[in-house]
Amino acid sequence: MPKLLARWAFYFNRLDQTRAITLLLVLHVCLWTLTQALATANLDRYGDMLENYAWGQVLEWGSFKHPPLFAWVTGLWFRLTPLSDISYHCMAYLNVAVGLIGVGLLARAMRLSALALPAIVLLCCAFPYSTLAAKFNANAVLLSIWPWVTLAWWQSLHQVNRNAVVMWSISFGVLAALAMLGKYYSGVLLLSLFIVSWSLPAGRAWLFSWRSWLTLGIFLLCLLPHLLWLQAHDFISLRYVAEQGEGAVAWSQIGRFFLAPLLYWGLPWLLCCVIFSESASRWNTLGSRLLLSWKPRSWHDSLFWLAMLPWLITLLFGIAGMVELSLPWAIPIGFAYPLLWLRNLCGDEHDVLPAEKLAIHTASLLRVFLIILMFLPLLGAVQGWREAQRGSDNYYLPRREAAQEILQIWQSRYPNTPAQWVGGAWGENALMAFYGDVRLRILPGVPDQFPATLSPLADWQNRPGILLCPPAPLDPAAQTTCDGEMQNWLAQQGQTEPPISILLERTGWRFPLHRAYAYHAYIYWPKGLATH
Repeated sequence: MPKLLARWAFYFNRLDQTRAITLLLVLHVCLWTLTQALATANLDRYGDMLENYAWGQVLEWGSFKHPPLFAWVTGLWFRLTPLSDISYHCMAYLNVAVGLIGVGLLARAMRLSALALPAIVLLCCAFPYSTLAAKFNANAVLLSIWPWVTLAWWQSLHQVNRNAVVMWSISFGVLAALAMLGKYYSGVLLLSLFIVSWSLPAGRAWLFSWRSWLTLGIFLLCLLPHLLWLQAHDFISLRYVAEQGEGAVAWSQIGRFFLAPLLYWGLPWLLCCVIFSESASRWNTLGSRLLLSWKPRSWHDSLFWLAMLPWLITLLFGIAGMVELSLPWAIPIGFAYPLLWLRNLCGDEHDVLPAEKLAIHTASLLRVFLIILMFLPLLGAVQGWREAQRGSDNYYLPRREAAQEILQIWQSRYPNTPAQWVGGAWGENALMAFYGDVRLRILPGVPDQFPATLSPLADWQNRPGILLCPPAPLDPAAQTTCDGEMQNWLAQQGQTEPPISILLERTGWRFPLHRAYAYHAYIYWPKGLATH
């Protein structure tokens, strides 16, 4: 086994950097997608990914919670690929790969080309790019965008060819707008880039040149449709963000976010400091290298500030009570960490990198990474077995079976009239379209009330529909509340169709325990439409 790994590492070193990075990213995407298929039998427990899919059915410029980019990505992906959990996880890890390519290009733009491959490998070992990336949402979509925003900013500052300057300045504006459409938290990155620009001569020149105005104009132009949508809908998603914090300082959340660089990037940080060192003094000097890896070279060290400012600014906002911090916000902030560590550990004050030693250390890092990749499917199978044995709800929830069973009952009752929309418990109700009938329009709650009225379903009164409540015993209180709300609304509409109640459990060798879940689906039938 050691000889095989050595040969693989040697093979990667023989490849040019672009091919080596491409091969590594293909392996990363494929093996993590396979691992998720073995480790899980559902998408995330709370239905966030189903919620993304429901938003992606209608490509609006906003939603009642978030800006729209991650819903656009989900919606467009499933217009091209089959509806399945494995396809969803593949998209999530392709999102990671796009961001890692951006990191590699950023390293080259900053004249740290030799660090691109080891930096990408180290990021692949970090939780945001591995385990956490499987849950695609508003935080995860920033993994693919933030490195490209930073790359476009850097190139706009440093390019001298006029055509290149125009191209990168326009790209910076477009990508910055996409980042804001991904999550408003991207304002932290843009503020960081603004501060770093002031610290650099090239940055100050950029701020007072036509390039910054071009970028700003493109940025505002790209955001204009979203801003108009917000104005037309009473700034609903901004109000949702504001409601997440009540002005109090949540010190426990601040403490967690303070430790985020260690919690999320601790493993690659340790690997970097152990591997990129002289073997004779590797363990004796580990403490000093752990500190050196984060050390700025001066107050004008742009790479240091690029790496640290998003984390620091977020902490300051939390301490000031402007927001209530959440640890998952840290998912996109660390894309520049490995470049900072490697530059500090492998270079000197003149940025001269010892190429021969760097290649040896990179080969060692590749061997460790290949070992991790080889064991991923096994670890995924072990995690799947563990979830099955402990009876995890997220493992046993019969979402696919529920969608198919409810639609079969509908077909037997109303053989000539298919259902056209599904309301009820958002976004768990999206299982009806994702696992059942893709033509079903998913609505939050009931169709004539907020938030369904933000993207109204035309002529819903004359379209038969389903109101789905969350399954018991997953959350009995939520199901009881949903049942009452749906029954009251149907009574107001003069509805008398009997509901659908089913009790389901998943069976087969992957599901050794008996875990039954009760689903309640209520029927909306248009007045005057025959039921048979």
